[in-house]
Amino acid sequence: MKFKKPLCGLLAVTTLIIPVLGGCKHVEKKELFQIESSQISDVSQASHTDPDTSEKSENAITPLMWKAEDKNGNYAYLFGSIHAGDNAVDHMPDYFEKAYADSDTLAFEIDMSNLYNDITASSSMLTDIIYSDGTTIKDHISENTYNKLVQILQEKGMYNSLYDYYKPMMWESLIENIAITEAGLNATKGVDMTLTNRAKADKKNIEEVESMDFQMSMFNGLSDSIIEMMMSSYAEEGAIGKLAQQLKDLYAKWKAGTITELDVNDDQPDEEDLTEEEKAMLEEYNKAILTDRNKGMTEKLVEYIKSGKTVMLVVGTAHFLDDDGIVSLLEKQGYTVTKITSAEQLNTTAPAPQKAA
Repeated sequence: MKFKKPLCGLLAVTTLIIPVLGGCKHVEKKELFQIESSQISDVSQASHTDPDTSEKSENAITPLMWKAEDKNGNYAYLFGSIHAGDNAVDHMPDYFEKAYADSDTLAFEIDMSNLYNDITASSSMLTDIIYSDGTTIKDHISENTYNKLVQILQEKGMYNSLYDYYKPMMWESLIENIAITEAGLNATKGVDMTLTNRAKADKKNIEEVESMDFQMSMFNGLSDSIIEMMMSSYAEEGAIGKLAQQLKDLYAKWKAGTITELDVNDDQPDEEDLTEEEKAMLEEYNKAILTDRNKGMTEKLVEYIKSGKTVMLVVGTAHFLDDDGIVSLLEKQGYTVTKITSAEQLNTTAPAPQKAA
């Protein structure tokens, strides 16, 4: 059985694209935090780039963006993110640039730059992804799945015996980063990180609609049965190559702005192929990863709109799509949500209200 996660992970979950440990040298467990904190810093510095405006007309991309307005003329922008990318993310379209200039605040799932630059935050994250109850990953997934995942990491020269102390979140990150690399993408070039750094350089306000603690709690709360289902899908023969191609195709659709709910649900298993237990696990997983989070993000966005501030919400594209996505939830509350495909459209929507002092 497969979850929709392998496809929607890049479109929904920030913390799955954790900067990963590299190399295979032996280290003591007490050195674990020092190594990871150092590499987190390296990743952060590598991702601090200024927007590239050269050859923009030839390289411009057209990701999904919306404008949500209430009856009083208050509004916010909704921009669909992807959590890994390449240099194309430096060539945003004119409609994005106009909305970005109009926004005094950018709201992300979490502020990833804090994770990379704040040693306290990064150490806290590392504590959350390491087992502290005396167990290892071997106690939470099957021996067969574990052995296959180790083999994959060994073949890439990435395995370290200390990884056994890590919770599944880190193993997912390790495996997914292999697929991301094979797809020609880079986790440090994700839209979230790129725009966070740009917004901070431009002195814009940064908000979080979730928190690192929230996302960690969400993943750590998944049952071992769900974890086994998730991890075993990575261990299947040819799974990494298939995932890499899926991510490559998905990124092309993100750039073109042609992602739909069908793409997000592409890896969803057919109901008739599932046992009742598997259906329950699938529902639990999707509720935690998407449905409940969409509701929370929508509530935060409504607060922003009512505040009178001009906010651009930048979260994984998957959160905006489908009947339980943010766009649909806003429309059900009476907001007008317009898909934006040109800068001229921003002049024809409701007039901007006076900003709060």
